Amino acid sequence: MDITIPCVFCKHFNRDDRSTTSCAAFPSGIPKDIQELKAIHTQPHPADNGIQYEPISAHKDYFNFFKAELRK
Repeated sequence: MDITIPCVFCKHFNRDDRSTTSCAAFPSGIPKDIQELKAIHTQPHPADNGIQYEPISAHKDYFNFFKAELRK
């Protein structure tokens, strides 16, 4: 899978294990609806352990480039 999802710009994204797409919110794997941009994880999502998207950098929030990409 080509990972071009907003998650890669989140400080909670797991960059240590390239074999899975996981993060602190979803240690067993980021849900497909988030990966496919059917849900944007700036609001609570089922089973997210109370953790939502937070930008890596306070100076540049790359997530803004994805806000118009929400797919139905």
